[in-house]
Order: sequence, then C-alpha cells, then structure tokens
Amino acid sequence: MFIHRQRMETRTVVAVKATLRIGDRLAEATLTNASARGVLAAVEAPPPRGTMVELDIGGHVLRGQVRWRSADRCGIALKEQISVADLLEGRAVPVVFVPERLARRSAMDRLRGLLG
Repeated sequence: MFIHRQRMETRTVVAVKATLRIGDRLAEATLTNASARGVLAAVEAPPPRGTMVELDIGGHVLRGQVRWRSADRCGIALKEQISVADLLEGRAVPVVFVPERLARRSAMDRLRGLLG
C-alpha cells in the first residue's frame, strides 16, 4: 500500500492532460485535482482499485496505485510526493493545460474535446 493519509492533504483544482498507462494499455486522462500524494484522473475506462498505473505528463512519469474508481474517474495515490505548485507552473513536469471551457464539462466531453 502507498499513502494511507493522503486525503488529509489539501487538494488543488487543476486541468492537466496526461496519458494513463495501465499495463500495456494507454488511455487519455485529465487530472482534475492534485495533492502532494495523489491525483484525481478523469478517464473513459478507469482501472480497478489496486491497479498499479503510470501517468505520463509531458514526458515525466508519475507512478501510483488506483485507490478508488467510479464510472469515469479514479483516485490515484502517488508513489512519490510531488509539488503541486511546480506542477501547475510547469517546473516539475512539462504540462499541457486543458482549456477552461473543457475543464467544466463532464469527463467524457473533455476527452472528446481534447481528441477531436
């Protein structure tokens, strides 16, 4: 198990594109909030709880484990802490921001907008 106290940390609303690697499968994802120890990823077919995943954000890989999932999103506990401020400012990893008009849509609408 990774971090058991991650929900105690402040979450920051973000809208950052990422690629979620689930074994050999790749899925486009949008990170919708982040803390130093975890992220919320909106993804079309989230992996089951307990699955080890990798998030590729502009060539920088974050590793973690799915802690929970719903129909179109999942919570991922990160293996290593990150700086959310550096993430948002593009210093920790190169980021591609999702336009605000897309960030307010449902997860499926965001993915369609990014891919189409």
